[in-house]
Amino acid sequence: MRRPPLPPAFDGWAFRSSEAQLLLGLSPRRLRAPDIQHPHRGARSIGLDFEQLRDRCRALEPLLPPDAVFSHVTALGLWGAPVPASLELHVSVPFPRTPPRRPGVRGHSLTSLPARIVDDLPVVAPETAWRQSASLLDRRDLVAAGDSLVTGRRIAGVRRAGVTTIERLARTVDLDRGRPGNARARWALAKVRSGVDSPAETAIRLRLVDAGLPEPLVDHPIMVAGGLVLHSDLAYPEARIDIEYEGDAHRTDRATWYSDIERRELIEDAGWRTVRVAAPALHDPASLVRRIRTLLSIRAPGSPADGRPTRTHESRGAVNGPVDA
Repeated sequence: MRRPPLPPAFDGWAFRSSEAQLLLGLSPRRLRAPDIQHPHRGARSIGLDFEQLRDRCRALEPLLPPDAVFSHVTALGLWGAPVPASLELHVSVPFPRTPPRRPGVRGHSLTSLPARIVDDLPVVAPETAWRQSASLLDRRDLVAAGDSLVTGRRIAGVRRAGVTTIERLARTVDLDRGRPGNARARWALAKVRSGVDSPAETAIRLRLVDAGLPEPLVDHPIMVAGGLVLHSDLAYPEARIDIEYEGDAHRTDRATWYSDIERRELIEDAGWRTVRVAAPALHDPASLVRRIRTLLSIRAPGSPADGRPTRTHESRGAVNGPVDA
């Protein structure tokens, strides 16, 4: 007998196996069909992508007690912060409740669980998740996560607020003084900056500072022709050095490529030198460090390179394509 297809409205659902017939009208036999997912013992789901953190959390959520929340690095990822890929989900319950124990789940019992709702999932506050993750993440990953949390998207040229602030991160670190990972959190907190749009920008900034170079400014505004303001990924304003990280989308997306060309022309016409950085430089930064150190020495105020006449954008002509401000 041919099984009936599932209604499209069921897509994305997760539920307890025991509630399948009551909620969705699915019989025990229908639950054994290959289009029904079995993410955990006692749970079923339909149409979830288990490569995605949110869908893995949705698949587990029906099995959790009512007061449980996603926490630690799982919560960081749900807040949109970059975290290392991991199938292990962190779930916390109020002390003295027994934390959940099942394959792929790491349970915690905590005295304080300030919770929010993100995509219909219970999640600890972003600053709490960041502090909880201090004992689990590499220091640089912790800085990148902090940068992401305090940086909002730029919409119509205006930078929006992040999901938390550096001040809130600091208060959480102060309240957790003496707990495991607190020293690492303090180290990372001093290096968190607002205005960072990718983990690669964080990595470049930290590597330049590690090499003894001055810390570049993030998201620095550069006035270009026509009164347009562009924002540098990283910048040394006194030497007029603009550092731009170019991920794979800058190569594969035609519109982004056109925009990058015009963006670089406009910035260099304003008297700045653009340094383009690709992924390999993050693994072997020595060449990048030498290049930036040389540029800083020859473009410092008062050096022979300072004050050179700049080219005009009009003399070279504009390149077709949008400009990302």
